[in-house]
Amino acid sequence: MLSGKTAHRLTIGAVVMLVLVLAVPATAAPPRDKVTGTYTYFALENPSQWRTVSVSAHAADPVKGTWEWITPSGTWGGPITCLRVSGDEAWLAGPDWEGPGGVFMYVQDGGTPGRSGDIAFTWHTDLGQPFDEVEALCEAMDPQPWFELSPWPVVSGNLNVWDAS
Repeated sequence: MLSGKTAHRLTIGAVVMLVLVLAVPATAAPPRDKVTGTYTYFALENPSQWRTVSVSAHAADPVKGTWEWITPSGTWGGPITCLRVSGDEAWLAGPDWEGPGGVFMYVQDGGTPGRSGDIAFTWHTDLGQPFDEVEALCEAMDPQPWFELSPWPVVSGNLNVWDAS
């Protein structure tokens, strides 16, 4: 049996420990670059050339995320293997789940709620074009050689780019 004085000290010690545990903030996860959204744009500004993209990518080692690209001629998807973010712009790339191809994406977040100011460009590898080629464009944050076609305004949906730096 504890004396009253010892029990009192143990109670005070427990209260002090509880206060310290509650007062020390939990270590938050470090902020990470990320891109998310589902959006549609018209390639070549032609309504018959619509493109719908869903993307969710988070900077990690390795990058985590997936993409899906739906066009009038088919649907493709796969993991994201490259993500580069600078301010409101992002470069992404990922191989197809099936087959040797993949995509390169360039997006820019207009910074407003919704689609206003958002622009997008997605390139699927041509038959025989190695995925490594488009992944290198992402790594270098270089949209060439297709950028002269220009990115197009998002007409529905929303995309979000977060720069953690």
